[in-house]
Amino acid sequence: MGADFFAYWGKASSAQEGPERFHLLALHSLDVAACGHHLMQLPQFSLAPLADDLAWPLPTVERLAVFFLALHDLGKFARAFQGLVPGLSPELVSADPRKRYELRHDTLGWLLWTQALASDFPQQALPFSDDAFWSVWVKAVFGHHGKPPLESEAGGLLALEWRRFFLQEDLRAAQAFVQALLPLLLPADLSALLRDEFTDPQERTLRRHSWRLAGVAVLADWLGSNQAHFPYVSAAPNLHSYWSEQALPQAEQAVQQAGLQAQVVRHWAAQPLALFPYLNPPTPLQRHGAELPLQPGPQMFLLEDVTGAGKTEAALILTQRLMEAGLAQGLYFALPSMATANQMYRRVGEVYQRLYAATARPSLILAHGARQLMADFRQSLLQEAEQGRDQAYGHSESTASVQCNQWLADHRKKALLADVGVGTLDQCLLAVLPARHQSLRLLGLSAKVLLVDEVHAYDPYMLTLLKRLLRAHARQGGSMILLSATLPASTRGELMNAYRAGLGLPAEDWPADARYPLVTQVGRSCSVAAVATRPQLVRRVQVAFVHDEAQAVALLVQAARQGRCVAWIRNTVGDARRAYQALCAAAPELSVHLFHSRFAMGDRLDIEDRVLSIFGKAAEASSRQGQVLIGTQVLEQSLDFDVDAMVTDLAPIDLVIQRAGRLQRHAREVDGRLATDGQEHRPAPVLHLLAPEDLAEPEADWYAALFPQARYVYPDVGQLWLGARALRAAGAIVSPGQVGEAGAVRSLVEAVYGAEDVAIPSALQRASREQQGKDLAHQSQAQFNALQFDKGYCTDSSAQWDEDTRLPTRLGDETLTVYLAVMGQAGDPAVLQPLRAHEDHAWESSALRLRATGLQALAPEWLQRFEAGLAALRSQNRLLEGDATVLPLAPGADGVLEGWVLDAQGRRKLLRYDPVLGLCG
Repeated sequence: MGADFFAYWGKASSAQEGPERFHLLALHSLDVAACGHHLMQLPQFSLAPLADDLAWPLPTVERLAVFFLALHDLGKFARAFQGLVPGLSPELVSADPRKRYELRHDTLGWLLWTQALASDFPQQALPFSDDAFWSVWVKAVFGHHGKPPLESEAGGLLALEWRRFFLQEDLRAAQAFVQALLPLLLPADLSALLRDEFTDPQERTLRRHSWRLAGVAVLADWLGSNQAHFPYVSAAPNLHSYWSEQALPQAEQAVQQAGLQAQVVRHWAAQPLALFPYLNPPTPLQRHGAELPLQPGPQMFLLEDVTGAGKTEAALILTQRLMEAGLAQGLYFALPSMATANQMYRRVGEVYQRLYAATARPSLILAHGARQLMADFRQSLLQEAEQGRDQAYGHSESTASVQCNQWLADHRKKALLADVGVGTLDQCLLAVLPARHQSLRLLGLSAKVLLVDEVHAYDPYMLTLLKRLLRAHARQGGSMILLSATLPASTRGELMNAYRAGLGLPAEDWPADARYPLVTQVGRSCSVAAVATRPQLVRRVQVAFVHDEAQAVALLVQAARQGRCVAWIRNTVGDARRAYQALCAAAPELSVHLFHSRFAMGDRLDIEDRVLSIFGKAAEASSRQGQVLIGTQVLEQSLDFDVDAMVTDLAPIDLVIQRAGRLQRHAREVDGRLATDGQEHRPAPVLHLLAPEDLAEPEADWYAALFPQARYVYPDVGQLWLGARALRAAGAIVSPGQVGEAGAVRSLVEAVYGAEDVAIPSALQRASREQQGKDLAHQSQAQFNALQFDKGYCTDSSAQWDEDTRLPTRLGDETLTVYLAVMGQAGDPAVLQPLRAHEDHAWESSALRLRATGLQALAPEWLQRFEAGLAALRSQNRLLEGDATVLPLAPGADGVLEGWVLDAQGRRKLLRYDPVLGLCG
């Protein structure tokens, strides 16, 4: 059958019939290498930074990368692997029952390399004067399944020899394959192009770039494994002709049809404000973003301004300028929650194509766990399927306002490869955690401007991971834009230093800058500039305190009966439900809406749309009158709604300021119509703050007595006391306010987070110290969980490589996904269907997140009742296989769906689901 290496299969089909049941290993290896060759010609995947840092010619680096990609499946030469599908063909090597497949083929390849191949190469194959240097590269390509191969030290392989998995014949075939690749893939004068001796700085350089090499290997392997582009070939061809006549042309088509080509950026002829023709006039922040000088290389911007100052448009203007300057080919907009990501997806969908040339077809992908449930996202996928990606290439946009790419959208791990992405920050943080395929996420972000909204909204754990992300993104030449309305000066300095560290610059002790709004630019040099706020946003929100829930209910009822549009933002789901029920009982004639996170996802998206239709910017005046909105923290983050009057529970000061930004957010007439002159005509806004009594010496339960559940959400009562104290002293929130002015946004924030000289009452100090200790522990946990990029792409870079579903991007009580099931129309417990059976993605629409402590298992009698139905579901739906949590519900005496479960203590517990109240119990 020709060369020995043609007797090994690389891909096999489960079909028992047909002439092409397998694809030769040598040919699959070339398929993947060819995909890598074409990927590296695209600017977002270029290896030019590696070539520049090594001072090597780029063509040489590219050919080396292609050569190593062709080695990515060396582990499949193991007889242990070949025996997985015996009897494919008599032309293939026979199985050997003594060789058991106990390690995955990526680790088998590494074992063969370290123990048998690497020592041969310095003399016989390549100018390897230091096999440790090249081993960094080999580990990167062997990690093509999403995590590094196990190493001797990490995987306990010291006692395992390659002979346990390979026959001597397998080793000879692998050696022959490598020898055949040398004249095919490497330049003849390679020795003259490379130095004889490698230095430690060069090895550190390669380690730094190994994450990129690993990402390219993952992507090339995914593309090269697609049978639609690389049909199985089981007859040995000429290796050279296969490479030039099949692998390379097929790989070019695979890359093209995946939608990975760089799109042509539009040039606005030095008029970046033209990106948004409706900015007339632009806000001072937007104008500053259009005019401030860019630095030559990667850079970060911190935009701090009041709510409604147009930070999103300013960030996109800066993004367009960075792209036009050749510093990026796309962007990813990272937000704190799915709800905010959904809204930003719609906003970016209206403008993202203007970043590119008229003939370009950039893709926009929504990247979070429930994106398939978003109507806009589903519609864009449907339009693409109907229109066909191939025939549409190269034409200007026509019918679809949002252009997706199905290959990129079919998995969250691919979503960051789209030209423009919108999603939660979690998808980015997985790039700095030892999660499978993190290298692909990092690669997808590398050529993008990374926009992070609501930076103040992240806790110490997420903020620590964000700083690691800043450093990693800067190291790969990526620019960033961070947005916040209220950012403590200490946090700003930490973020600046994190990005500078990625640029190889030392940390600085940045002086506090009390000016506000503020634009900070961080690159090889740093600059800070104060900007004005547009006059319509200069305002004073009076703060009035209320001290019991009954008073809050009475205020809202009175305002709603006067035809005003009102909201109450609560700190827990339970408090929001209780407030909803109290308002419905006190004024049954009013329209009261409840919005929190404990709804099935389909119900939650419906409520989100309803909230925006009634309380959003474009809502008709008549639809707003007398409407009441009760919600939790999901309301405070980027949802573009506004109300005439508001009550909020006492929360950390930055969140209170953020909530106040939804009070009279858009200028309106007295009757609720949008003001045509841009001026506010309603009475001066008053934020009613539900808080404990002002006590100079409060008891330890000062906060818990009024908020028994919220004390677990915001346990640092010392900070809460400082915030209430600052608001009471100022009597108002002044946006933006002057430096040192009482009630100014910056003054309020620093009165809490920068108040080292203010004594917290002794009774509250213990709780504050405990929370500060937990914050430090969470920071340490984030540092432990995060990857150590300096070590390069290897198992030693983390103690726990795992699936992304098991690595937390945020802390808190462990949660689980619960799928809600109901009996069919006949009421037969053996026939279960999803709660929202009418949806296209019915089970995903019927799911919600719940604290694991509240549902450990179904109660025994409930499990027995639905055992047959659950077994049928698990056998029919892959999503529900294994340990997926399914909660069967049945109508209770009052018609509300209910189910019995056991909590973490083994106690029986009744859970009830109501489409109005959500999950209770």
